[in-house]
Amino acid sequence: MMLNPEFRRNVWLEWSIHRMALVGGATGGILTVAGVFTTSNIVANVALIVFLFATVLWGAHRVGDTILDELRERTWDAQRMSAIDPWTMLWGKLFGATVMPWFAGLIALVVYYFERHGPSVADRLHMISFCVAGAILVHALSLMGALVGTHLDKLGKSTLTSWASVGAMALLAAYFSKYIRADDTIVWYGIVYDRFDFLTISVFVLGAWITFGAYRLMCSELAVATLPWAWIGFQIFLVIYLSGRYLSPSWPIARSLSVVSAAGLATCVCSSYVAAFALYRDPLAFRRLRTYFASGNWLRFFENLPLSIVSMSLAVLFVISSSGLHFAPDYSEHWLQHIGLSAIVIWLLTLRDILILYWFTYSESKRRVETSTIICLAMLYWVLPSIIKSTGLVKTSWLLRPPILERPLLSAAIVAAQLVIVGALCAKRYRQRIAPIAMIN
Repeated sequence: MMLNPEFRRNVWLEWSIHRMALVGGATGGILTVAGVFTTSNIVANVALIVFLFATVLWGAHRVGDTILDELRERTWDAQRMSAIDPWTMLWGKLFGATVMPWFAGLIALVVYYFERHGPSVADRLHMISFCVAGAILVHALSLMGALVGTHLDKLGKSTLTSWASVGAMALLAAYFSKYIRADDTIVWYGIVYDRFDFLTISVFVLGAWITFGAYRLMCSELAVATLPWAWIGFQIFLVIYLSGRYLSPSWPIARSLSVVSAAGLATCVCSSYVAAFALYRDPLAFRRLRTYFASGNWLRFFENLPLSIVSMSLAVLFVISSSGLHFAPDYSEHWLQHIGLSAIVIWLLTLRDILILYWFTYSESKRRVETSTIICLAMLYWVLPSIIKSTGLVKTSWLLRPPILERPLLSAAIVAAQLVIVGALCAKRYRQRIAPIAMIN
């Protein structure tokens, strides 16, 4: 790590005797005051709180700022053109920019280990490893948000991606909180696991995936070509992981496949939205894809394939599976366990929404593309159908918000018609704004 030039540069910027004394003194002072007025176990709990605020939250802020500061100082382009490879750049920023938060966190974890009475040494080390893995996960997520923000605001003044990272952290906390409030055991694929062991392994695995995702984003920033196998693998992992909480070995195979298909469709659809809205939408991407396809250069074709298209392509498999299982017997009244032909409508709606996003992307004004798209989708999904329905024209409101679950075939026809209209408008704007003048004429 010390041979990493990016790590050393960030350590030189962050580390100083003055800061070490200030951070160490503040951390030690808080824990000393807690030790004077409370018992040892409460001091240990205070140490975990200090780790949360100092290492997790402050560290996430510093990791995000290490990219945004370079954008403000206009040094990020020089970083991108340097000889540093993406992996070196990732670890240098992930741990170099957080050297002071980790210094405070190390003090807190040492105090926790010695002040926590009752649990065994293995249990205390278990808690420490969980805290470290959780901190790395949050830091990597913050770095991903900052890398995404390099395309949303070149000057680094926007806090949109920071709030998005905070929102993602809140969703993760809400998801894992049900494990904390649950019983001491968790059933996953019919096998009983200890609650905290399962939670720790989940954080470790998810942290590894998020860190690798930050690495692939760094590759994209440094113009290193990659294939989308990691994105596909992450979605498959999510399908396997999420399905395990709901499947039972006693279920018939058709019912289990229905749950897996529904989970897979939901995962791919959500991934498509995230990739389409968050990642950079290169205006020339489709022109390059057409060129590579015509020349048979499949390696370059898949390297330039937008991840939203990759997710939508993977979703087709789950749509086919769900549609085929429509003719199987219903084993439950829960719609997720027999989504059936509604999967077709969901896939078409997702494709329509992404095309609307690209329609705004290809407009003359490049500002507030995501905001305009969200407002348009809110009008289509909620505002206009609700207004039409309130006047008593229920079936007319189906033209904008069709009954997906009750009448999936009719809904598919309605959404397909919308898709044709939006696709034609998007293609027209693409030819006007992106295609060469010769193609327009």
